[in-house]
Amino acid sequence: MLGELEDLIEARLKELNSKLPSLVVGSYGGELSDPNLLSGLLKRCPAILLTVPKVTFTRKTNTRYSVPITFRLIIATRHPRGERETRRGTTDKDIGSYALWEACMHQLVDWQPWTDRAAIKPTELSNLVNGKFESAHLSVLGQSFVIELDWEKPKEALPEFLGIDLNYHSPSENPNPVATDLIELRDV
Repeated sequence: MLGELEDLIEARLKELNSKLPSLVVGSYGGELSDPNLLSGLLKRCPAILLTVPKVTFTRKTNTRYSVPITFRLIIATRHPRGERETRRGTTDKDIGSYALWEACMHQLVDWQPWTDRAAIKPTELSNLVNGKFESAHLSVLGQSFVIELDWEKPKEALPEFLGIDLNYHSPSENPNPVATDLIELRDV
């Protein structure tokens, strides 16, 4: 459920690439807390990164739960001139964080990733970073959303693993395996 939701949201946000080809849409990997990763984020701007920070479960029946899922977009822009330009932009191709935020809101607010389920609602906007890093100014906004889904307890756990299938490729780019091993897992 979470992986599918993440994929659907990323696909929806990637529709913005038709108007802004330089936009990077992906998942958040701690870029704001690690200086080494932050410099990589600067190179990828403008960027929208997705993270799922919170899921809560409320019992409805013995096997069904109501599951509000909160996710956050990390919206990042940079500009060499100044911090104001990172938020406001200067041209259509040099977008600021405010315009990118509005585009994200247009794509996601009241959008239903699944036709027969709940729509996405906005919850909170935060200014995460606004300042200079290395030779560029950076503006990072955090926009949170929630979608309330139903979840049913799985009837069975994962199936037992019967074995491990190993495929060897030489050279590594070769899509066809040159050798295969099958290791059967048995009770000892």
